[in-house]
Amino acid sequence: MVRMSFPAGGGRVAALALAALGTFARPGPLEAQAPAFTDSLLDRVRAVARATPGERPRSLHVLKVVESAGSLSNYVAVPDSQRVPSCYSAFQIRYRDRWIVVDAALDREGLGANSRATFFQDRFDRLQSALRDAEHVVLTHEHLDHAGGVQRGPYFQQVVAKTLLTDEQLRTFLDPPAPRGVIRLSRDSAAAFPVLRYDLLFPLAPGVVLIKAPGHTPGSQYVYVQLANGREILILADLVWQSEGLETGQQKPESASRSLGEDRPAVQAQMDWARSVAGRGDIAVVLSHDSRSLDALVARGVLRNDFDLRSR
Repeated sequence: MVRMSFPAGGGRVAALALAALGTFARPGPLEAQAPAFTDSLLDRVRAVARATPGERPRSLHVLKVVESAGSLSNYVAVPDSQRVPSCYSAFQIRYRDRWIVVDAALDREGLGANSRATFFQDRFDRLQSALRDAEHVVLTHEHLDHAGGVQRGPYFQQVVAKTLLTDEQLRTFLDPPAPRGVIRLSRDSAAAFPVLRYDLLFPLAPGVVLIKAPGHTPGSQYVYVQLANGREILILADLVWQSEGLETGQQKPESASRSLGEDRPAVQAQMDWARSVAGRGDIAVVLSHDSRSLDALVARGVLRNDFDLRSR
């Protein structure tokens, strides 16, 4: 089932989002009942993407707002102390004359005064401009380093009207499980967000499909992107923090997973599916915090570095 609710004055966002639903506004009951992360899921995602009419996006951009480094064993449950670069990133799905922003990183305050990470104010400012002028904003999940730029950005009133929170995300923001890195929303602030309710797949826009993936958080979702040139990209956000997790089949360290309140069996099922998808070789997998992997995708031309904020 797919339902959307919008705050007063959200007519334009409602019209855009409902138009994006296309022929999938009323998916059949089998979609809700079928096991989610199975071999058939990718075919179903592609079918939803193909069924949504309109010009496909031209490019996918990445912006690293924060850069850092740490021991690989901090990110993956492997006994490897090598230091690897990491980042807090956001993504721009760029159409000819508009764009969608995926995630919003965090502000300097969210990083914390004692952090050794490098915060780039100019990049954060560009991200805020992109959020303000986006057609839609979606969050892969509720954590501060993905949602903070929406919740504490300078253009909150403009951005909130186009940020589509899932029902699960909204519930987490209203009653966050301390101390798991989620900024609480007041009831008044929460009421300004359009709310998106769907079972498994949601056709957000031509070539863009949301995939519900609770596990890392209750409101986690992945983003499938099919570009105009036929390239397929899957944004997996925080399923794993470094590509070694997918390569070895190892989740995050158990202590980190436990502190985040992850559903480890659900994460494992999603990892198994993602590994099979990545192993095909025809879909690029994007991980939000793996700086090396993001750089490699930029070098290959899969991603473009920095956001394109031109009107056309």
